[in-house]
Amino acid sequence: MGKYKIISGPDLSEVEKQVNELLEQGWKLAGGISLAYKHEHNGQEHIHGHLEYAQAMEKVDGE
Repeated sequence: MGKYKIISGPDLSEVEKQVNELLEQGWKLAGGISLAYKHEHNGQEHIHGHLEYAQAMEKVDGE
């Protein structure tokens, strides 16, 4: 059985660092990096939107 993990965050450098660490541990990319504009509200307060980066990773047992 394999494993699936999604690395995400607003800091592209940090996402890249985490992806590289997983690649060194034998994980593989599952598709390309995605990005979305994240817009949030906290009760009645507006939180400024930002870009959110995400990379799916997979690892197959025995590899």
